[in-house]
Amino acid sequence: MVSVGKILQSEREAQRRTLKEVSDTLNIREVYLSAVENEEFNRIPGEVFVKGFIRNYANFLGLDGDALVKEYKSGVFSAECKPSTRAIDKKQIKKPRVIVREKQKHKLLQKLTIIAGVILFLLLCIWLIF
Repeated sequence: MVSVGKILQSEREAQRRTLKEVSDTLNIREVYLSAVENEEFNRIPGEVFVKGFIRNYANFLGLDGDALVKEYKSGVFSAECKPSTRAIDKKQIKKPRVIVREKQKHKLLQKLTIIAGVILFLLLCIWLIF
């Protein structure tokens, strides 16, 4: 029996398409497409992504994506090659951008408002006294 990855790879090669072309069209990294073709599902971050990549890749090539996902599932549950969830490297996590100038402008405006309020209060007091 031919594996899901080999089916996708042979169909891609029959259509004379490169992994780069497929990757650019589907917006899936070449690394992940290569992992699907080579049945290295542990290189993909989760099973839901594996199924989605297989379905989209197959549909793009004109194959039945749902049938290939079912084939993948039957192979996964009969073998021990189920993809695992991997921890995200801290380097991959993007820190939220904090715009320092905006915070500084906000604090400055807040201080100026307080100072203006105090000055107006003092002027009002002086006007009422005289």
